Amino acid sequence: MRIPTSRQRASQADMQTAMTPLIDVVFQLLIFFICASTGHMKELLLPTDFRAGDVGAVTEQEREKPLGEVWIRLKRVGEKTRAFLEEREFDDLANLGATLRSLAAAANEIPVNLDIGAEVPLGDVIYVYDICRAARFRSVNFAATDRSINGTP
Repeated sequence: MRIPTSRQRASQADMQTAMTPLIDVVFQLLIFFICASTGHMKELLLPTDFRAGDVGAVTEQEREKPLGEVWIRLKRVGEKTRAFLEEREFDDLANLGATLRSLAAAANEIPVNLDIGAEVPLGDVIYVYDICRAARFRSVNFAATDRSINGTP
């Protein structure tokens, strides 16, 4: 027995009408993702290694600093941020930049570790980080401590 041809044509029409909403949805999603991905500010990452280290309750005098590393400690004293590089204290962060440039000219492959006090403003932290990068140090790292060990949440 032969199947009527009008029925075959009707099934092809049904197939096309079933695909039309799917195509519309795909185009709407495409337009949505194009519109959603443009016009945003570009996000940049600071090229810093945030490795988890051994965290313990160690005082500053007991903390050993390996040879071949530069440690910069930032501390807020009054209304001013002061930097401590090894045994030297810098009242002006611009003077720290001159010292770091001369140190980087001698050996820029040694890592720089920034030990930031809790009260230091973020702007000063970024300024010192930028000074280290401008001096052409290859590795600038942040020292991290677990504040729950010291009793602060």
